[in-house]
Amino acid sequence: MTEPRKGSVAAAVAGVQKHLEAIYAVEAGHDIHRFLVGDAQVNSLVEAGVLNDGHRGADEQVLLIGSEGGGVELALHLADRVQAGIEGSPSLQDHCHLTEGVSHVLLLLYADQQQRTLRLLDLELQAEVDKAATCLLIARCTPGSAPSDVWLRRLFSGMQLRADLSRIERARYREAHRLGARYARYLAELLGDGVERLLDELRRFYRLPAEGKRERARAA
Repeated sequence: MTEPRKGSVAAAVAGVQKHLEAIYAVEAGHDIHRFLVGDAQVNSLVEAGVLNDGHRGADEQVLLIGSEGGGVELALHLADRVQAGIEGSPSLQDHCHLTEGVSHVLLLLYADQQQRTLRLLDLELQAEVDKAATCLLIARCTPGSAPSDVWLRRLFSGMQLRADLSRIERARYREAHRLGARYARYLAELLGDGVERLLDELRRFYRLPAEGKRERARAA
């Protein structure tokens, strides 16, 4: 859809992709940064009638866009303000938006490889898990980092949703957040037994069918 982005944003997308692929022992088969677009591209697609106006203003979103040949093009939209944060001094929120976007694309590509169907809830739940997993592992490898429970509070406390979301969208995000927070606490406990114990669990989780993931998170 667009030429590959250059510079620190593309490098950040590539870095998160590499980290998630290593965690789950999967390969996307594509460089996800090549799907990256900004606000101008989204606005152009809205003006052309390809996307509805609700796509404006999102911090991150995955776009599936019909092409003239009847196929579908995939795009990862990170808002310009998020990209600016990544290029400067990224906040935890910037990291979360970046990880969510890469997580969505990676899972879509994996599901396509496995010929599985996905619900939006499946994408959101996996993104919540991916945010927690990356933060827990980065903190584990960073001397002087805050303990796991502090990171989980930062990630899962004070959830705020966009005011323009529909009732169905709000319910979906809340359920993914609730299940993700529950499962993340379990992951933090496993990390106490070592990184390999955590990775074994995460890799099993990633390969479960969608309902199996939800059941696993509920039982954690």
